[in-house]
Amino acid sequence: MSYGETMHALDGCRILLVEDDPDTLFLLGEGLRGHGAEVLTADSGEHAMAELGVWHPSILMTDLSLPGMDGTTLLSRLRERSELAKLPGIALTGHGDQAHRDASGRAGFAKHLLKPTRLTDLIVAIQAVEQSARDQPGAPRELPAILAEVNHASPCRFTSLLRFNADETLTSVWTYDRENPGVDPFPLELPIHASYCVLVRATGTTCSIENARTDPRTASHPKRDEQSTYIGVPVFRPDGQLYGTVCSYDPRPLVLGASVQQTIEGSTRELEAIIVALGSA
Repeated sequence: MSYGETMHALDGCRILLVEDDPDTLFLLGEGLRGHGAEVLTADSGEHAMAELGVWHPSILMTDLSLPGMDGTTLLSRLRERSELAKLPGIALTGHGDQAHRDASGRAGFAKHLLKPTRLTDLIVAIQAVEQSARDQPGAPRELPAILAEVNHASPCRFTSLLRFNADETLTSVWTYDRENPGVDPFPLELPIHASYCVLVRATGTTCSIENARTDPRTASHPKRDEQSTYIGVPVFRPDGQLYGTVCSYDPRPLVLGASVQQTIEGSTRELEAIIVALGSA
């Protein structure tokens, strides 16, 4: 994707951005506008409610720890309006532990991003959340729908499109959780070496593990006792460079038949075209 195309990555997106730190609010607002988004900024929940008027955002991006009305309450109040009843939300927060992630998911936020967050990750998160919100029966197949299809073809609870970052971490472009399909549960900035995805990166080929506790490739891996089953397929950028992986995984040891691998590999080729649209930064 060319530089000019990436600057239009958020064309048509209307973002309500709420953040009480003025420098962060300005930088995020300008960055998102620079990629084509229409952005309304506010420094509090009360300010956001007062400024909306007849303008309808397509997504809410808010700090959770706001003075007065917090981000969770703001999302709830906005969804009381009939035209915003299904407004998707992205939480920005300084708290990345599982308890806070679970709480934001229960509150209705689809993504939980730890501050400071890279602009490229914000853009990918916005695109993925908007795709998830508009996926409907009969609509063109998009990222969340494809990952859901892959997930239901495997015995695993989770299926992810993960990006390899230069700082040796993984970013979840989108993760489908069979038990909670509207929320991306993937941990924030997980080190690549803390995931079996490191095996996909090392070989550039599909990696399949049915029981990590008995597989010699994971003998010293830190996740051996937490994640038993894993199958990951490499995803490549248009220039042939490795982008990341599509993977399914589960805490339980499960049988992965040949049909599961074929489904994931076939869908990965389809996802590679979507990555071009999402931007491959």
